[in-house]
Amino acid sequence: MSKLSQLEWFEELGLPTAKFQGISYQEFTNGNNAATHLNFPLAVRSTFEEEDGDEKSFAGNFHTALEVRKEGLKSAIQAVFDSYPKAENNQVIVQEMINASYSGVLFAYKTGVWKLEMVKGLGENLVSGKMTPSVLLLPKFQKADINWNKIFTFWKTNELIFEKNKSALIQLSVFTQKLLANSPNTVGLDIEFSIDKGGQLYLLQARPITTPEEEEEVLTSANHKEILPPQPSRMMTSLIEDAGEDLFQYYLDLDRSLTPRKFIAKAAGMPWINLSALLDIMVAWGLPTSLVCKSVGAEDFYQVGLRPYRILRKLPVFFKILRQQQNIKKAIKKWVKVKSNQLPQQQQKRQEEWHTTPGLAFQNWQESFQTLYVELVTHMQALTGAMSGGVGLLNKLGYLQYLPNNSQSTDYLNAFQNLIQNQITVEKFIESYGHRGFYESDIGQKRFAEYTAEDWDSILGSGSTTKTKTPQKQEKRWVGWLFSNTASLIHAREWIRHESMRFFQLHRSELLTYFTDKYPNIDPFQYPFEDIKALLQGNISPTELENKDYPVLSGWDMDSFLANTLGRRLAVPGILQEEKREAGIGIYPGKVEGQVWRVEVANFKDAIPPNFENIILVADALDPGWIPYFTKVDAVVSHVGGLLSHASIILRESSIPSITQFPRHLSLATGDWISMDGQTGKIERLTNLSPDSF
Repeated sequence: MSKLSQLEWFEELGLPTAKFQGISYQEFTNGNNAATHLNFPLAVRSTFEEEDGDEKSFAGNFHTALEVRKEGLKSAIQAVFDSYPKAENNQVIVQEMINASYSGVLFAYKTGVWKLEMVKGLGENLVSGKMTPSVLLLPKFQKADINWNKIFTFWKTNELIFEKNKSALIQLSVFTQKLLANSPNTVGLDIEFSIDKGGQLYLLQARPITTPEEEEEVLTSANHKEILPPQPSRMMTSLIEDAGEDLFQYYLDLDRSLTPRKFIAKAAGMPWINLSALLDIMVAWGLPTSLVCKSVGAEDFYQVGLRPYRILRKLPVFFKILRQQQNIKKAIKKWVKVKSNQLPQQQQKRQEEWHTTPGLAFQNWQESFQTLYVELVTHMQALTGAMSGGVGLLNKLGYLQYLPNNSQSTDYLNAFQNLIQNQITVEKFIESYGHRGFYESDIGQKRFAEYTAEDWDSILGSGSTTKTKTPQKQEKRWVGWLFSNTASLIHAREWIRHESMRFFQLHRSELLTYFTDKYPNIDPFQYPFEDIKALLQGNISPTELENKDYPVLSGWDMDSFLANTLGRRLAVPGILQEEKREAGIGIYPGKVEGQVWRVEVANFKDAIPPNFENIILVADALDPGWIPYFTKVDAVVSHVGGLLSHASIILRESSIPSITQFPRHLSLATGDWISMDGQTGKIERLTNLSPDSF
């Protein structure tokens, strides 16, 4: 679509653009270069027929003349025609100049985030590189937002340049969606625009994007950093990545108007949560984007607030969510019952396949495990949504600690405490919790039932090291009565995790049994699905598999970042530059003074704490796999987490003073003397102290 066709398209859709006209080469050579209905000065622009194709763009290859006066119009038109490979059968555009206060470009992919680059003055300052643009990730607003923006503020930005032009940018967002909906291009549009000194938006161009690989999303470690090890097994990574679209189906089932996205995306070899997709849902539903960011511990790069009028438009969606949440406890009980019967039957059917057609057996195994994973996460999403309101309210009231303490995860911690104190044997513990373990959400990680006697010696150490307190008797019984449903949802969430780890162990044991017999030197979980399938189908040899060179995994080296499909990772633009936080979020109240035990990674080899009088565990992120650590400390601090995380529930129910989302810039090292307050989330460094001070 030529530039002239684009301008005509804008007019047809009723979108704002400066007055223009096209002049053909034939008209020009016949002496017609009049711009009778246009006001000078003008811009004379190219509109070569092949300039903005769907597959290739020649943007910037042809001449443009700006601030053209009447006396210079003919020469300007001639210069543009002269820049064409051929002038015959082509045209130029003459268009009124915009008294631009700001100009920019919006890269709007049909999926992914929309990146906006903007500078003061004319767009030439941006294109020529004379000025460094300010960059913003533009939310996808709706038509009603244009008018409601005049009544109240619902969107904050990080720079004055965006704040001053907020109304125009909201319009740009709305108009862009209209353009994309009417564009045959399947990738997206590169939209040039200007904003005049009165704040009026003008669209100048909307060329097709020809680089689909540059589509970007904001990814975050978030919950994955809590439940997966620093370098997850390649099999688990490939499974999570493959499940990305299926996991987003949960939201599509609630709202068919949403654009299909991936819930999970891979970058630097790791499976990251697609934060931008979740925030786009919040914007579409009228909910504050901070809801998601607070729950996963990520920075809010949109800063879009509550919009009640949008919530009213989406009431059918919220009624669906409400019905789902009302039935979620029954649904998960039914699901666990079905899986408890179904999975062993499926395994029985695969026994013969492992001997005769192992490639087919593995394919069926993979489908079974991936279905299990998607269904588990979908139920977890529904449970988290159902309990979030009650948990948030109780936290604001300061009464969260008064909820009943009888979840499956707390029983797990108490059992481990009894094991350390020699009140039960390892064998007895394994009967109930042998399917659990460190970073158990990764099928590639060993379970307690697989540990050797030496492993257990490393975990248990001396029985005298136990620190866990007996949960305090709860007061304020009215909290347990009034919020009984919230408590039951929390307990259902911990129960389904406990039972799901049994299902994970069934799948892990099945694959290990086959490989121990056929390929004892190969750990199947350290390879992607496709490579194990190739081995079992006879397409590669064991030696070829073992010699395959895989990229080194990055680990959870970035909290959130902007990534394209090629794996390029950049800092997220648009984060509000606020003062650095000096406190975290309190999980359970209590003041503790002691020394830091800094642990980077949970594993049985490093589960013995230092010989400090009072121990405060500090970790990047936590999950139930850290229970062997919780039993040996006086308090716990983590940099990543939320009130609804599994570890936070265990810490609260076990009455362990604890803090999460503690600011990273306040780094703590083993041996540091600190005072922590689980009520306020504050930590104070203590100096000139010795153990005798306590």
